[in-house]
Amino acid sequence: MHQEPEPKLLRAALVGNALFSSSCGLLLLGAASTLGPVFGVPPMALRIVGLTLLPFAVALVLNARRTRPNRSEAKLAVALDLGWVVASLVLLIAGLWPLSAAGFWAVLGVADCVLAFALLQAWGLHRWRAA
Repeated sequence: MHQEPEPKLLRAALVGNALFSSSCGLLLLGAASTLGPVFGVPPMALRIVGLTLLPFAVALVLNARRTRPNRSEAKLAVALDLGWVVASLVLLIAGLWPLSAAGFWAVLGVADCVLAFALLQAWGLHRWRAA
């Protein structure tokens, strides 16, 4: 009987993404009043973003912990991450918010990390499929 290979890279990427997303979400929730003026963003907007990151992180962990991760959910995570990156770039290029320099670099830095997780998850899916 053929045994399917273990999707180790995919699991690690999903868990890493969940840790990063939950950390950012908790930071935004807990420090929105402090970070808002530093970044040039209303604290309520930071709280809303923080709240949306937490269920995303939970979904990533639940998928990673399955006996066999759901490929469609992993692909959705990649798509959502890429959507985050595109939205971040639109925010920065179009100047939709009067971000401070710290806010600009924070958005760009987070977008870089999110892109890295999207690529790792996509690579993990590819390696799992190819094996």
